[in-house]
Amino acid sequence: MFFTVALAASWFFLYWVIGGVFFACVALLKLKKIHKVRFSCLFTFVSAACAWGAAWLGIFLARDEITECAPAYSLTKKMSEKVFTCGLSEFIFSALIGLVVLVVIGFGLLKLSSRKDQAWLTAFVERLDYNNKEDERE
Repeated sequence: MFFTVALAASWFFLYWVIGGVFFACVALLKLKKIHKVRFSCLFTFVSAACAWGAAWLGIFLARDEITECAPAYSLTKKMSEKVFTCGLSEFIFSALIGLVVLVVIGFGLLKLSSRKDQAWLTAFVERLDYNNKEDERE
Protein backbone atom coordinates (compact mmCIF):
# COMPACT_ATOMS: atom_id res chain seq x y z
CA MET A 1 0.00 0.00 0.00
CA PHE A 2 2.86 2.40 0.81
CA PHE A 3 4.39 1.85 -2.59
CA THR A 4 1.07 2.54 -4.32
CA VAL A 5 0.69 5.85 -2.47
CA ALA A 6 4.30 6.85 -3.20
CA LEU A 7 3.94 5.96 -6.87
CA ALA A 8 0.62 7.79 -7.12
CA ALA A 9 2.16 10.89 -5.50
CA SER A 10 5.01 10.80 -8.02
CA TRP A 11 2.67 10.42 -10.98
CA PHE A 12 0.41 13.15 -9.60
CA PHE A 13 3.26 15.63 -9.39
CA LEU A 14 4.39 14.84 -12.94
CA TYR A 15 0.87 14.89 -14.36
CA TRP A 16 -0.01 18.12 -12.58
CA VAL A 17 3.11 20.00 -13.69
CA ILE A 18 3.39 18.65 -17.25
CA GLY A 19 -0.36 18.74 -17.85
CA GLY A 20 -0.70 22.22 -16.39
CA VAL A 21 2.00 23.60 -18.66
CA PHE A 22 0.51 21.78 -21.65
CA PHE A 23 -3.00 23.13 -21.10
CA ALA A 24 -1.70 26.63 -20.38
CA CYS A 25 -0.04 26.57 -23.79
CA VAL A 26 -3.18 25.17 -25.42
CA ALA A 27 -5.32 27.89 -23.84
CA LEU A 28 -2.92 30.56 -25.09
CA LEU A 29 -2.70 29.12 -28.59
CA LYS A 30 -6.46 28.86 -28.93
CA LEU A 31 -6.73 32.43 -27.65
CA LYS A 32 -9.56 31.50 -25.31
CA LYS A 33 -10.43 32.97 -21.99
CA ILE A 34 -11.04 30.37 -19.36
CA HIS A 35 -12.18 30.34 -15.78
CA LYS A 36 -8.76 29.67 -14.31
CA VAL A 37 -9.90 28.69 -10.83
CA ARG A 38 -12.51 26.26 -12.13
CA PHE A 39 -10.07 24.65 -14.53
CA SER A 40 -7.21 24.40 -12.04
CA CYS A 41 -9.37 22.88 -9.31
CA LEU A 42 -10.95 20.33 -11.62
CA PHE A 43 -7.60 19.57 -13.25
CA THR A 44 -6.01 18.96 -9.85
CA PHE A 45 -8.70 16.46 -8.89
CA VAL A 46 -8.53 14.71 -12.26
CA SER A 47 -4.72 14.59 -12.07
CA ALA A 48 -4.93 12.95 -8.66
CA ALA A 49 -7.47 10.41 -9.89
CA CYS A 50 -5.44 9.59 -13.00
CA ALA A 51 -2.28 9.26 -10.92
CA TRP A 52 -3.96 6.88 -8.50
CA GLY A 53 -5.39 4.86 -11.39
CA ALA A 54 -2.01 4.71 -13.15
CA ALA A 55 -0.26 3.59 -9.96
CA TRP A 56 -2.87 0.92 -9.29
CA LEU A 57 -2.80 -0.29 -12.92
CA GLY A 58 1.00 -0.43 -12.92
CA ILE A 59 1.08 -2.53 -9.76
CA PHE A 60 -1.72 -4.73 -11.09
CA LEU A 61 0.07 -5.34 -14.40
CA ALA A 62 3.49 -5.89 -12.82
CA ARG A 63 2.24 -8.06 -9.94
CA ASP A 64 3.25 -11.38 -11.44
CA GLU A 65 6.61 -10.16 -12.73
CA ILE A 66 7.53 -8.59 -9.42
CA THR A 67 6.76 -11.75 -7.43
CA GLU A 68 8.62 -14.03 -9.84
CA CYS A 69 11.63 -11.81 -10.49
CA ALA A 70 14.71 -11.02 -8.41
CA PRO A 71 14.91 -12.36 -4.86
CA ALA A 72 14.69 -9.76 -2.13
CA TYR A 73 17.41 -9.54 0.50
CA SER A 74 15.98 -6.70 2.54
CA LEU A 75 13.08 -4.28 2.40
CA THR A 76 15.01 -1.56 0.55
CA LYS A 77 16.52 -3.99 -1.93
CA LYS A 78 13.10 -5.55 -2.43
CA MET A 79 11.62 -2.28 -3.63
CA SER A 80 14.59 -1.14 -5.67
CA GLU A 81 15.40 -4.46 -7.34
CA LYS A 82 11.93 -5.77 -7.98
CA VAL A 83 10.27 -2.59 -9.07
CA PHE A 84 12.99 -1.01 -11.14
CA THR A 85 14.31 -4.18 -12.75
CA CYS A 86 11.22 -6.30 -13.10
CA GLY A 87 8.15 -4.12 -13.49
CA LEU A 88 9.52 -0.98 -15.10
CA SER A 89 7.86 -1.44 -18.48
CA GLU A 90 4.45 -2.02 -16.89
CA PHE A 91 4.79 1.08 -14.72
CA ILE A 92 5.79 3.23 -17.68
CA PHE A 93 2.96 1.79 -19.77
CA SER A 94 0.41 2.52 -17.05
CA ALA A 95 1.81 6.04 -16.62
CA LEU A 96 1.37 6.71 -20.35
CA ILE A 97 -2.19 5.41 -20.22
CA GLY A 98 -2.89 7.72 -17.29
CA LEU A 99 -1.38 10.64 -19.18
CA VAL A 100 -3.52 9.98 -22.26
CA VAL A 101 -6.66 9.77 -20.10
CA LEU A 102 -5.65 13.01 -18.37
CA VAL A 103 -5.16 14.82 -21.68
CA VAL A 104 -8.52 13.66 -23.03
CA ILE A 105 -10.35 14.68 -19.86
CA GLY A 106 -8.32 17.91 -19.73
CA PHE A 107 -9.60 19.01 -23.12
CA GLY A 108 -13.14 18.44 -21.84
CA LEU A 109 -12.35 20.49 -18.75
CA LEU A 110 -10.89 23.23 -20.93
CA LYS A 111 -14.10 23.36 -22.93
CA LEU A 112 -16.17 23.29 -19.74
CA SER A 113 -14.13 26.15 -18.25
CA SER A 114 -14.07 28.41 -21.31
CA ARG A 115 -15.79 31.77 -21.23
CA LYS A 116 -18.09 33.25 -23.82
CA ASP A 117 -16.24 36.54 -24.15
CA GLN A 118 -13.12 37.00 -26.25
CA ALA A 119 -9.55 36.56 -25.18
CA TRP A 120 -7.62 39.68 -24.21
CA LEU A 121 -5.38 39.47 -27.28
CA THR A 122 -8.28 39.20 -29.71
CA ALA A 123 -10.08 42.11 -28.08
CA PHE A 124 -6.88 44.19 -28.17
CA VAL A 125 -6.31 43.51 -31.89
CA GLU A 126 -9.91 44.35 -32.72
CA ARG A 127 -9.63 47.61 -30.78
CA LEU A 128 -6.48 48.49 -32.73
CA ASP A 129 -8.20 47.73 -36.02
CA TYR A 130 -11.19 49.85 -35.00
CA ASN A 131 -8.94 52.78 -34.02
CA ASN A 132 -7.01 52.51 -37.31
CA LYS A 133 -10.26 52.58 -39.29
CA GLU A 134 -11.42 55.61 -37.31
CA ASP A 135 -8.15 57.39 -38.11
CA GLU A 136 -8.47 56.56 -41.81
CA ARG A 137 -11.98 57.99 -41.95
CA GLU A 138 -10.89 61.31 -40.52
